[in-house]
Amino acid sequence: MVLIKIFLQSLRLSIEELLSARLRSFLSLTGIMIGILCIISVFTATNSLEKNIKDSFDTFGGDILYVQKWPLIFTEDYPWWRFFNRPHVSQDDLRQAKERLKLADAVALVSFNGGKTAHYGDESIEKVTLTGATYEYDHIKDLEFSQGRYFTQNEADNPTYVCILGSSVAEALFGGRENVEGEYIRLDGIKLKVIGVFKKEGDNLIGWTLDNMVMVPYPVLSTFVDMSSPGGEDPLMAVRPLPGVSVDELTYEVKGVMRSIRRLSPTQEDNFAINQMSMITDKISSLFVFVNFAGFFIGMFSILVGGFGIANIMFVSVKERTNIIGIKKALGARQIYILLEFLLEAVLLCVIGGLLGLVLVYGLASLANYALKANSSTFVFYLTTRNVMIGLSISVVIGIIAGFIPAWQASRMRPVDAIRS
Repeated sequence: MVLIKIFLQSLRLSIEELLSARLRSFLSLTGIMIGILCIISVFTATNSLEKNIKDSFDTFGGDILYVQKWPLIFTEDYPWWRFFNRPHVSQDDLRQAKERLKLADAVALVSFNGGKTAHYGDESIEKVTLTGATYEYDHIKDLEFSQGRYFTQNEADNPTYVCILGSSVAEALFGGRENVEGEYIRLDGIKLKVIGVFKKEGDNLIGWTLDNMVMVPYPVLSTFVDMSSPGGEDPLMAVRPLPGVSVDELTYEVKGVMRSIRRLSPTQEDNFAINQMSMITDKISSLFVFVNFAGFFIGMFSILVGGFGIANIMFVSVKERTNIIGIKKALGARQIYILLEFLLEAVLLCVIGGLLGLVLVYGLASLANYALKANSSTFVFYLTTRNVMIGLSISVVIGIIAGFIPAWQASRMRPVDAIRS
């Protein structure tokens, strides 16, 4: 209770001293405010960029396995040309995998082919992504529709010339029409019947969105693309695990089934790749560790300048109140009391500066989010609780470091010498 009383009294005296010299206090905490603004702004920008990128990749599904010809990440000891002659994942692979996989909830084949042009009457849109998908793809990815429906089993299994439009494609071809089901568009001169329109997703950082797609049943894709070409498109066989099944368990089973389908002997290496989006997001996380470190290193220069400013002001404050310190010690004040008074004053300056810096970061982030939203961007800046705690922690530490030596000198003064000075 005595320690708590001393702490509260020291805190009250520190606040009174700061209020009595408002201009000096403000100038002292400006350096800390700018330093925290620099560091937390960098952390907020990099963390927001990392989260937005990861959210973009999450559209592919965090627990989905993708079996394909090429790996997502190459290593130096495994050159790309080793993969070129691998066979593409085929519809026969899909059929056998669906029969043999016991831990899979859904298995689908999907392939993407960009650079197409869609026409409806006099209207057209370029750079459309043509996507071929099998029946269970809507169980792999959550597909939401503003109009119409997904493919039926019969449409997906046979070369039925129907399609589902992305929202940007539908807007470009049909304007704001509320019902486009049953209309026909042309893609590379081939007539397709529209059976649905996807809900608008918006842009993301990796540029993959349903908005600019025309989706057709997978068998129809061979009409537009030569699927047998070794250097052509790389189809993906997407596999979702059953509820309660871990990704590692599913990976082990998929690998065994694919080796069996491809009739590989125990000594032969895999002629397929099993990919997961976490491979990319893990690499991204490791990259941003270095970016955050660089931002922290740069911001610490501003913090150090602010810390020196706080230390200088505290030395001046000790000099101004030397006789008061002597009187207090003559009346029986202990060293810890004097030490806490000046140390808390330094910490308060730094914490207030840190809070002002965080308020500025929040204001800048909100302003940036407003501007991005006005330009129809899906990028969002996040000021996380973790970054707020980092900012406040840095402020407290700098306050203790900057204020300790002046506070220690004040607490060590002899009462007689202090009163005479």
